[in-house]
Amino acid sequence: MSNLVNITRRDNPNTIKLRLNQNVHNSILDYVGNTPLVKLNKIPKKHGVECAIFVKCEFMNPAGSIKDRIGVAMMQDAKSAGVIKENTEFVEETSGNTGIAIAFNAAILGKKCTIVMDEKNSSEKVDTMRLMGAEVLKLKGGEIEVARQIKDKKPNTVVMLDQFVNHNNPRIHYDTTGAEIVSAMEKVDMAVMGAGTGGTISGIGLKLKETYPDCLVVAGEPEGSIMFNKFGKEHPFLVEGIGGHGNLIVLDRSIVDHFEDVTDQESFLMARELAKEEGILCGGSSGCAVAAAIKAARRFNIGAGKNVVVVLLDGIRNYMTKFVTDQWMEARLFMDPPERTMRRFIGAISKDSLRNFATNPLKLPNSTTEEFNFEDPVTKHLAKDCYTLAENGKKGKPTIGLLSRILDITRFVIVGEEGHDNDTDSDYFIPKGVVTGSDVLQYIYELRKY
Repeated sequence: MSNLVNITRRDNPNTIKLRLNQNVHNSILDYVGNTPLVKLNKIPKKHGVECAIFVKCEFMNPAGSIKDRIGVAMMQDAKSAGVIKENTEFVEETSGNTGIAIAFNAAILGKKCTIVMDEKNSSEKVDTMRLMGAEVLKLKGGEIEVARQIKDKKPNTVVMLDQFVNHNNPRIHYDTTGAEIVSAMEKVDMAVMGAGTGGTISGIGLKLKETYPDCLVVAGEPEGSIMFNKFGKEHPFLVEGIGGHGNLIVLDRSIVDHFEDVTDQESFLMARELAKEEGILCGGSSGCAVAAAIKAARRFNIGAGKNVVVVLLDGIRNYMTKFVTDQWMEARLFMDPPERTMRRFIGAISKDSLRNFATNPLKLPNSTTEEFNFEDPVTKHLAKDCYTLAENGKKGKPTIGLLSRILDITRFVIVGEEGHDNDTDSDYFIPKGVVTGSDVLQYIYELRKY
């Protein structure tokens, strides 16, 4: 007991300061918003910028992202308007975080919820939504059309809050996120964030420009997105939740002064760096925003005495099997694998099956199950989101060590050659074979004979 008494009485300057003004709340929804604004202490210096960079940690919201704010705002608005009734169900098209926010609110309200999303998005997002009771449909395109189809089948029951057109999207960021930054900062010289629907950057940007007229608002745009980079080359990218194309209703382009293109590799490496250097566990879109902030600080000479605020949209939970994993980064050639002494790999073949689709058929709400048709052409069921290795890749012929690392996180790898079509200015991949873990094991076994 004496040791405990001594510990409690000791004046220790390293003791964490506790916030003792905490109250008991009736709902987890009361904790949405008022997220921390944290100064980066190592990364700015490491990258040679002298301005102070502060990050708004939106992943600290209860369901894990900035979309918690619009989820609550859209739900409360619908409830006030009398749209939500006893038999109401929700449907929403989303890249994941809004779906989590809607499922989060629907679970608290005890309502059914269907989320429609692109197959690109992480399994962690899907599992989180399903855990909260949502039905999740992963499609290869046409997500908005399918969501509206579900709503149109039961127009008096199904509510689609539709973040892409809902005025509460930018409004809540003007009223809360932007206001919180203004309350915390004496001045902001530049604000940087990604944009998906455009609501976040429009709402925060307007609030900051009203308060600090000279504040630059910069969008971090994934390379391959043409949301702001209208003269860029559109192509797929791996960063989730931001970027895209088309005319967005809630995006006020006049608010955005500049954009910075950021590659997938830059985004994910920066997200990993934020974890390693600052202890901040954020997602790839947040890495994109911080990388964009560093680029913009250099471009506009934002130096000592200047303040930059970067909005970190979501956290690491959604990407544990993606950029958090070394093997995933290595498979995408974003990192080099550990050194190996194995010989270089040439190629092998194997096979996979259609078991998953046959036993887990797609079923839209209020419709019959889409049964598997064994007369379908094989091309209809190709697994397009799979790992590939090019014998003539940008880092040369891949090693068996790299192949083995990729097979830690997937069942098979397609081996082939990369090429470029000058007529269409597009890249292509010619597959030569499929490799599994069994092939690698056999290869290693055969090596022992020599």
